Amino acid sequence: MARTLRSVLSLQGVTPVQRHFAAMPTSLDLELSRGTVALVQVDDEGDAGALVDLCVGLIDPDAGEVRFRGVDWTTRTPRERLTRRRRIGAIVHTDIWPSHMTVMEAVLVARFYHFDRPPAEVIADATELARLFGLPGLPVGRRETTPLRALVRAACVRGFLGSPDLIVVQDHLLDQTSELAVPMAQAISAARDRGATVLWITASLAAQAVQFVQADHLFRLGDSGLVPVRRSR
Repeated sequence: MARTLRSVLSLQGVTPVQRHFAAMPTSLDLELSRGTVALVQVDDEGDAGALVDLCVGLIDPDAGEVRFRGVDWTTRTPRERLTRRRRIGAIVHTDIWPSHMTVMEAVLVARFYHFDRPPAEVIADATELARLFGLPGLPVGRRETTPLRALVRAACVRGFLGSPDLIVVQDHLLDQTSELAVPMAQAISAARDRGATVLWITASLAAQAVQFVQADHLFRLGDSGLVPVRRSR
């Protein structure tokens, strides 16, 4: 699979570290250009999390290359990787939040400190996203006092906030939330119009939350790697 100059996420001949995957694919190949949306069905939740970690440079493959915006993660130091991950929005582990700050602070903190935008603009964007996902505003309490429903929605705000180049979605709670199907489809459509690339790793292509997403690519992870499939209706 040829790599394009506009590729945002590229997996070329990737052999995952065996201990991270229950189902051991022979090789992973994926090419996502700017403004594309891919849905990937991964049956095992642990495998899904490991695939996310590969894509965002948290773990390295045994062989092959994982590139974000044309740069192989393995050529960068941990500090450089952290800097590059600031251009990635992640909607994962929606029930896990820092214990030392409020949910609102956790949503906003990265965008306040790592991007040169006035705080008022960031808050306005976050509030608009919160309303899209069915919240009156960002939750001001801590994780333990915030309903799970609000935590999942706040995680969606955090993932889309700041116009990231790549948005990675993988969360079983979100997959099962049918009332977020339309807001997620709308947020993904707006993000791709801005040129963002979206990778949604789901337990099923028939999951309620993904039903309205207009995807350019559909895959299923299996022993032969990422195999193109068709969505059944």
